[in-house]
Amino acid sequence: MSAFPKPHLIMTKTRTMGADSGLPGARHIRSSRNDRPYHYMVHSPHFAYEEYAVHLGQYDRLSFYGPAGAGPVTVHMYDCRADSPEYDRKLKIDVPADGSCVLAIPPGYAHWFEQLGTVTTRNDYSLHAPQDPASKWSPLDDNATYSVADMDRARPRTVANTVELPTAAQFLISKVVSRSWLGGATEQGVVASAEIGGELHRYFIDRDLTGQQPVLPASELATVTTGIGSYQSIRDDSYGIGSNVENGLADTMVYDIPASWPQYFSSHPHLTLKLSPLLYDNPEMDLQLVDRRADSPTFGASQILPFPQDSRAVLTIEPGVLMRARGRGTLHYRVEYEVHDSRGARLPELFVPVHADGLLPTFDAPGAALAGNVVRELAYQ
Repeated sequence: MSAFPKPHLIMTKTRTMGADSGLPGARHIRSSRNDRPYHYMVHSPHFAYEEYAVHLGQYDRLSFYGPAGAGPVTVHMYDCRADSPEYDRKLKIDVPADGSCVLAIPPGYAHWFEQLGTVTTRNDYSLHAPQDPASKWSPLDDNATYSVADMDRARPRTVANTVELPTAAQFLISKVVSRSWLGGATEQGVVASAEIGGELHRYFIDRDLTGQQPVLPASELATVTTGIGSYQSIRDDSYGIGSNVENGLADTMVYDIPASWPQYFSSHPHLTLKLSPLLYDNPEMDLQLVDRRADSPTFGASQILPFPQDSRAVLTIEPGVLMRARGRGTLHYRVEYEVHDSRGARLPELFVPVHADGLLPTFDAPGAALAGNVVRELAYQ
């Protein structure tokens, strides 16, 4: 990282699924090279930030995704790095909410957002440590906030971190956070006490027990399950969304849903998929799922399953299941994946198109899931 990096915009890349897919025309918006951890923030229509945030070690790279007609997100920034030649400089920029670009905000820059209601933010961030190893900086507590009025009156003076942590360390820290959010967490937990065997024990409880939980569709297939993923409840009925897989990767997808079934199914013989909607309000979509896994107790069974409409829900589809979708509207969704060994000399098959009117294939059980660092290296390449 250069001594004083500046905020800048990066154009994203888009890859489109072919016509021989169960979700033809779905667009994969690439906001990173799979070399950094991420999280999403899902904002309700009435969400509003009321303060600036400053990170000393987190380098934000933000892309924004909103429903049709969503206006741009307004971002206000101040350079708060005490030794920067541009200290106290203010920047203001409008960023489209269509995922077309990424706004990079270096450590030490205060930032405040407007017009985030209904918009989901993806942050492909990196973590940087201070040069002084004796510093008490923690990547788990790196979010100083200032009211808009206080920031406009006077800017703080900060010393931004400059030493990027190894990639493995960054993903490990992200994993710690995501694991702590499994099943739902809150911004502030509570400390509870219990006397067990005459000894007083204290516990920190941080679970989203009071909020309304997502309604989950019921799967009839042994190879398809629904559940609640990793998330943190924040104010204004909004959520931070974390990773649910070992490798810590995810693809952002946008799909204009057809009203009728596509001609093809998608199948992934050596991938476990975890799918989640990404916006606060999501359209209705049905998935036709066919279990073609040879060792499954529901082999040959088919089900039309409503896709979850709550961003906290996760639909897990194991290898050997055929899938296609119909509905209406435009769906923003996340695809997480685990890659499995092929149990033989062949390379794993990640995608196989299957014509709906043809003979349906049978898939053998896959091998074990590959290690997270191996999957990240494959995804990066």
